[in-house]
Amino acid sequence: MRKTKLFFIFAFFVNLLYLFTSLFFFFFLDNPLMNKNNNDFLTYYKAGRIIITDISNLYDISQYLFPFRYFPLSAYIFTPFSMLGLELGYIIFQIFSFILNIAIIYLIYKIIQSYPRLNNDNKLPYDLREFRDAFNKPENESVLYHFSVLLIMLPQFMNYFLGQINTLVSFFILYSVFCFLKNGNKNNFFGGLMLGLGILIKPTLLLLIPFLIPLYYSKDTKEFVFHFKIAFIRLFGTIILLFISSIYFLISPKLLEGFMDVNFTGKYATTIGTLDINASFSLTRNLITLFQLTELNISNFFLFIIIIFLFLVPILYYFILSSNQTNRLIDGYLIGISITLIVYFDSWPHHLIVLTPFLVIFTLINKNFKFYNIIRFVHHFLAILVVISWGIFYLTYEFFPFNLCGLILLLLLYFSLIIFYKQQ
Repeated sequence: MRKTKLFFIFAFFVNLLYLFTSLFFFFFLDNPLMNKNNNDFLTYYKAGRIIITDISNLYDISQYLFPFRYFPLSAYIFTPFSMLGLELGYIIFQIFSFILNIAIIYLIYKIIQSYPRLNNDNKLPYDLREFRDAFNKPENESVLYHFSVLLIMLPQFMNYFLGQINTLVSFFILYSVFCFLKNGNKNNFFGGLMLGLGILIKPTLLLLIPFLIPLYYSKDTKEFVFHFKIAFIRLFGTIILLFISSIYFLISPKLLEGFMDVNFTGKYATTIGTLDINASFSLTRNLITLFQLTELNISNFFLFIIIIFLFLVPILYYFILSSNQTNRLIDGYLIGISITLIVYFDSWPHHLIVLTPFLVIFTLINKNFKFYNIIRFVHHFLAILVVISWGIFYLTYEFFPFNLCGLILLLLLYFSLIIFYKQQ
């Protein structure tokens, strides 16, 4: 336990180092990788201003270094940072991200703590009556270890370095799980609201919704069971936020056109010669690159829809037929986020911050899964290798323009989850 405590302290200060490194590059170095005029935070900073000053240009790519991809309502989340000015806004935003990392760890603890209440037949070997128990009791050593990995993982550095928003998305959707697990109409509604906030910032998280619907096949009664009231209340908060955003689209069709263009055409990449280069590790992006090389003409959007269908349907089938009802909500988030990373045009290492908390929870509560070591293997390599492979891509793309490391690991995770639910 002592070594794990030291590892956590080390990881905590490394995470702080990630934060201070990003601030140093932003303020003191004119580095082509990241500086005041070249980072993702500029997109959120400008969107926070445009939404209140010139909303019709919210999706005008000429306004940004990198396009704003999110629902209109999400831009208001960034307005407070925009009002502080670029430099102070950036500092507060990064400190806020660090605080959210600690909040995410606490939410993981609360979700693990709730497991015995959800599943009386399968107790966990942890004693987590208080948050400090994760740091003091030997039986909780694996929990503390995973907290440490979460803080030290290289995608954390990339998230800080680029001024990205993934810790905010992760917090929203983790909090939605926490609310759903507490049950009750109020908690289900608030959980849906939190999920809606996450989807406003990451529209592709709409793929989570099929896994939140309480529909399953009862092997006892030999019929499907659907809890309409729970499903309606869960999704009502989410739908409200999406409905408000849709009003913006109805008022200004230009906004809808811009939103669709930046999200579903897959055309934003660096053109080198005749090839559009993009370091995304998603299956869709790698196939687009392959089709360009072979001069096979196919609609990017059509390809995107096909791949969603191919990955969503099989695992949803086993998910619905599974008799494992106590963990299905937590597992559903893991499945939905995994599919999103596999199928979306632009899946980057820093997006793994949204996936990893659910991978941690799955790892901690399913140690009896016979492919547990594969899940653990995927978890550790996603934390380390994906950022490294992203760097290697830029050294090798001239003769091998594919980023396969993250994709292989995610496919391994996906098929392991299919086996897991097929066996339930």
